[in-house]
Amino acid sequence: MPGDWEGAVRGGYVQHGETYLNDAEELWWSKGGELVGTSPERIAFLRGIIRESPTGVLDPLDSDWDAPRGGVRGEYELIYFGFNRPRFRNVTLPTSGRFAIDVIDTWAMTVQRVAESASAGLRVELPGRPHMAIRLTRLGPVPADQVTV
Repeated sequence: MPGDWEGAVRGGYVQHGETYLNDAEELWWSKGGELVGTSPERIAFLRGIIRESPTGVLDPLDSDWDAPRGGVRGEYELIYFGFNRPRFRNVTLPTSGRFAIDVIDTWAMTVQRVAESASAGLRVELPGRPHMAIRLTRLGPVPADQVTV
C-alpha cells in the first residue's frame, strides 16, 4: 500500500493490484472478487485521509527534494516520506493562519496530533520508520487577502 500513498500525494489516481491466488484461481486485479488481508482497511484509511481534504482530492504541490507534497495549497497538505526514515522535519507553514499538524503512520493506520494550532514553522518529530506522513490542516477560513483565483 505504500505505492498508493506515493501516487496519491503526487496527484495520481492509483488502483490496488492485489495478486493473491484464491481457491477459484482468480486474481483480484483481473476479475474482482474479495480483497484479502488488510488491503480493504488500508485502502479505506487512505480514502478517508483524502476525503478530509476541502476538495476531496489531492493535487500535487511544490515539494521538498526528498518528500512529495500533495493536497490543497495552503489549506490541507500532506508530506509523504515513503521509504525514507527521517527522525524530524522542519515544517514551514504554507501561508499565514493557524494549522493543526498531524503525524500519520500510513502502515499502522494511525494519526497523532502533534500541534493543535501552529502559526509558524516548527520542528515535527518523527519516529524514524518508513511510510510516515505529516498533515497540515488550516484552522478556519482563508483570509480574504490571500484568496487566489
